[in-house]
Amino acid sequence: MNKRQQQTYKIHLHITLIAAAAGAITLWGLMAIYRTLALNGSWSELLGKQSLWALTAWSMFFVICRIRFSTLMKYCLPITAGGVLLLLLLPLMGNNINGMSGWFKLGGFSLQPSELLKVFYILTLVHILHLPKLPEAARVGTALGVIALFVLLLLLQPDFGTMIIYLTGGLGTLYFCRVKFKYLLLTALAAVPAAISAIMANGYMRKRLLHFFCPELDPLGGSWHLHQFTIAVSRGEWTGVKGDMAVWSNSFLPLAYNDSIFAGLCEMLGFCGAFILLMLYAGLFRQMFALGAWRRNSLRRSAIDSLSCMLMMQTMLHIAVNLGLLPPTGITLPLVSYGGSSLVGVMLMLGTAVSAGRQEPTRLLQHDDKNN
Repeated sequence: MNKRQQQTYKIHLHITLIAAAAGAITLWGLMAIYRTLALNGSWSELLGKQSLWALTAWSMFFVICRIRFSTLMKYCLPITAGGVLLLLLLPLMGNNINGMSGWFKLGGFSLQPSELLKVFYILTLVHILHLPKLPEAARVGTALGVIALFVLLLLLQPDFGTMIIYLTGGLGTLYFCRVKFKYLLLTALAAVPAAISAIMANGYMRKRLLHFFCPELDPLGGSWHLHQFTIAVSRGEWTGVKGDMAVWSNSFLPLAYNDSIFAGLCEMLGFCGAFILLMLYAGLFRQMFALGAWRRNSLRRSAIDSLSCMLMMQTMLHIAVNLGLLPPTGITLPLVSYGGSSLVGVMLMLGTAVSAGRQEPTRLLQHDDKNN
């Protein structure tokens, strides 16, 4: 087996393992949605909708895998611009759910643009940071402007959880695009007063932080969600509750099939079941980063690593919130939480990473090597 054949084999292996891990996590999520709703009898409608979204998301994954990465990069800027317009319309025309106007109502379904735009947001940043005709300071400044724009638009909804994902994903993109350390340091220093200003300007942020650090102040109000996380996780012990007796997840844990689904899984399956899910995620991200390592072209490698980083940060933040390590906020667990927009958005990101990593015709591979 020559070097080119070995490269092709390794790339195909990484792509196959990415699809296998994502498929296993998707099935895990469908099971979790059923178990968190089994006792109150409302599982059939939500599970049916999620199953349809899963079929749609996986169909889109296989389609986008076959689209050339150069084509995706060509259209990422206009799609992102259109997404910005949708986000501007949300505070005026969006459907308000749990105090947040982040969805458009489409018949019996709700569409969350911020979930579908994640992949194009990352591609836009990667595109900007690889513009050869601009000096690095101009590229970094433009990328930071895009990050700030999305952060502000998400705060208008207000969607603090998704805003954190966009912010951390954007900063991760700066890192994986090999931005000089001085620019990363200046960005980090500027982010501190910006974060303080955002907290001071939004009362709900201050309340969440206060109740997180002082839960005894309002145990039946602002700290209620945090207490339910603790009880649900502790009830699972090592192997979880028996049968369909996940009483806490079905009765007391807020949004146990969505924002609190990892705590619900801990109750249902215990430490052992949660550990298996964590290993599936670890395998998924390891294969994604390994796929990026095989790409000699810096544009493709940066895109794969940045998409992997954003998904990994979302997963880690959801789990940290559900374990009571961070203040409660609305962050879905990729491929597991209920929500069609979230599921489709994740599969678009995975499909784009595969498109960037898969083997192209020999002529394109040679072009990649020249542009490295």
